[in-house]
Amino acid sequence: MAIGQQPRKRDDCGVALILVLLAILVLTMLAAAMVFSARTETLAGYNYRIATQTEYVARAGVQAALNFLKSANYEPLPPTSFSGTSPYSSHYTIAPYQTLPVLLYYTGGSSVVCCGVGAINPVVLGKTSGNSNFPPSSATGGTDVVSNWITYVNSSPHNTVNDGLGGSGTFTVTATLVDYHTVNNGFFGVVSAGCSDPLAGGGICRKPNETWLVKSVGTWNSNIGSTASPTVEVDATIAPMFLPYFGNALYGLCNVTMHGNVCTDAYNSNSGTYSNGGGIGACASTSSGTGSNAQPIGAGVGSNGGVTISGAAYSIGGNVTYANQGTSSACDTGFTGSASGVSGSVLPGPAIPSPPDLTATMKSWGYPTTSPAVNPPSGGVTNVYLRADLLFGSTGGKPPLPGIAANGDAVEDSSGTPLAATTCPSVFTAYIESYTWSWVSGKKGGPSYNLYSNYTCTGVSGSGTGSSPYLLGDVTATSAGNQTLNFIGPNFSVEGSASVVAMNSIDSGNKSTINTSNVGPSFPTGGAAMNYSPSPSPPPSNTAAPAFVMDVFTSVSLGGQTNLNYNAATPGVPSPMFLTVNIMGTGTALSMKGQAQLDGTINIPNGDASLGGSGASGAMFGSILAKNIDDGGNYPVHYDVSAKSLSGQLFISQVVSVTRPKY
Repeated sequence: MAIGQQPRKRDDCGVALILVLLAILVLTMLAAAMVFSARTETLAGYNYRIATQTEYVARAGVQAALNFLKSANYEPLPPTSFSGTSPYSSHYTIAPYQTLPVLLYYTGGSSVVCCGVGAINPVVLGKTSGNSNFPPSSATGGTDVVSNWITYVNSSPHNTVNDGLGGSGTFTVTATLVDYHTVNNGFFGVVSAGCSDPLAGGGICRKPNETWLVKSVGTWNSNIGSTASPTVEVDATIAPMFLPYFGNALYGLCNVTMHGNVCTDAYNSNSGTYSNGGGIGACASTSSGTGSNAQPIGAGVGSNGGVTISGAAYSIGGNVTYANQGTSSACDTGFTGSASGVSGSVLPGPAIPSPPDLTATMKSWGYPTTSPAVNPPSGGVTNVYLRADLLFGSTGGKPPLPGIAANGDAVEDSSGTPLAATTCPSVFTAYIESYTWSWVSGKKGGPSYNLYSNYTCTGVSGSGTGSSPYLLGDVTATSAGNQTLNFIGPNFSVEGSASVVAMNSIDSGNKSTINTSNVGPSFPTGGAAMNYSPSPSPPPSNTAAPAFVMDVFTSVSLGGQTNLNYNAATPGVPSPMFLTVNIMGTGTALSMKGQAQLDGTINIPNGDASLGGSGASGAMFGSILAKNIDDGGNYPVHYDVSAKSLSGQLFISQVVSVTRPKY
């Protein structure tokens, strides 16, 4: 540069400053973004935390409601009384859904209303007594349910949840009763110990089965100065589980095995005669259609252990369930076979509780025993009159002999003397009357007559209750000729009026009929193979049939052309609900073969049931619960859905479902 020359200015002067300022700006923006992001994350985490805490509070309200319903602070409206006349006319409006042999009630609609005739307000337990509606303490044994609910569910400290860090939440719970019905928490015909039901001696222990819809609103009270208190609503359904003993066509406590051309379907005996559009030797199916009272659904097969099905021609009209909780290592697990013939699903299910085992009880009654034996004569009739004290007088009367025959002929002995019930003992309330007869014409000086021979009448010990049944020995009908055995109960049917009869065994032979009836024979008629005998006549209907419980110490064998409680004229009538058979034997305790037919609910806690070779007309109506079941050889099982209400076990209330409304 020359002396006196001005220095040149650089073109990049100040760039560094700008860059520094830009860098500071960028860093400031990044720092601000980081701070904002961190704050956002912190707030999001906080919101998530308090939302979760609030939901936990709301769920705690559901748990509080569940605990309350299981506690002594709550007492539901008890089951109806024996009479059942206008039950709860001042509280709930209910109607019977099952009448005989167990009277059970339910409420209709989407909620239960209270209180009194014409009531429209739902049964509700709310935050205050003003928004609650429940029967008074006078109807619940002195328990003030509304007051207890407010105190133990919706008041501090019971409705407060603390996090241990100074934060807390509260919940408010409202419960609406959406279903009320009674169930038999017992086994029909077996004494229910410790039950307050007046019919507990007959195996009836009615309990209320309630379903509650619970709405719990939780609020979180923040300890860090939040201006808004978050709230969360949780809805839940609370109900107990009721497991019927006879809830399936076939159920094994260990295993169920089905093979060959076997099938199950369902009908409702309360609707009358079983009908599948064909014969009883087949079942309603999805391919063949349905009958007027038969469906290819609802007739499940299950086991506490495993279920095995083989063969290509089977048809199961319902679900197949397994619990994998068999009674021993011999029990299978899961399902084995093809599910192609199952109309429902194959899936795990709850284990059925063990049914009553009467082995020790029957030993205390004197079993095994063979006296008095019941042996119908060849071509003859034996009438077992039960509860004769109800039929013929409170002091114990004598069963009447059949009177005038259908054609007007007299009923006399061989000497021509009209017979009367004078040969029966007079101090018993049950009798075994046995005879053969023949029609004789050309009697000197008079009309033709029916001639009795081999007539006997034996008294039977017991009172016909679950604790003191009528005691018989072996019931055997094995002679070549057709034989008929009639169990004749009370000539009226009321709730809990089952006649309980114990016996050592039942062997029907190959050509015999064992009937249950509420009507004594009007004229003598000998055995009727493959048909409901007209003696006694007429066959009982579902509403008139007496209920029978048969406790068998060893086994029941039905073979050939025999039937037990089966009415060929109207299949499925009388209802299987009106005959319960408890068989205590081990090994093969129930054997059905040939063309044997049976209407009943069967309990075999220690032994096996074997069904096979049904022919064209063999069939089982009702339900079988046994240790093991083997069904093969074309033996159909027609499940009576009304049997679900006969016997069962009611468990404690539980949360069935929980949802959080999205609003």
